[in-house]
Amino acid sequence: MKNELLLNDTQNDKRFENVMWEGRFQPMHKGHLSYIRLLLKLGKNVWITVNANEISTNVFKDKESIQDIEFTETVDFHHQPEKNLFPFWLRYKMAVAAIHEEFGLDAPITIMSGRRLDLAWDLYKNIFPPNRVFITPLRDEFEDAKANAWEKQGEAVYRVNVSHLPEVSGTMVRAVSYTHLRAHETEADL
Repeated sequence: MKNELLLNDTQNDKRFENVMWEGRFQPMHKGHLSYIRLLLKLGKNVWITVNANEISTNVFKDKESIQDIEFTETVDFHHQPEKNLFPFWLRYKMAVAAIHEEFGLDAPITIMSGRRLDLAWDLYKNIFPPNRVFITPLRDEFEDAKANAWEKQGEAVYRVNVSHLPEVSGTMVRAVSYTHLRAHETEADL
């Protein structure tokens, strides 16, 4: 695989200056925190962007304004209201709290928030740090699409195998939370 990183590829003196990662974090969970731990091994500074819940048609009136329409349509699927139960402000707050609790306030992690990267790429090119690389997991077609999109924008992209990390997703966490909540409601009805 092109640009695949192995965990022993980077030692402390050869780590990337700035590692970028973005997502919805619906909600932030132990899989995300494990991945951030991995990113800290690969980079001196980790930049995390919590993306807003938005659909491209709510931002752009015409598709010609979108830089990578194929990717944006792929992302739109993941930003549908039924897949995004937590509001933007709450996801940002939960991500900040979870990251600070897990890594402390002194960890070299910057947490940003804002519009989806594919809908504001010109803005992000100006506010992201120089000497940056995007590291995306080797996990699924969606992560493949992200890596391809960032490469099309001229960004340095590396892939990393995450098969050793916990298998968890926001969908799984939400399902377990909902089941747990329903069980408590049923007990209260008795």
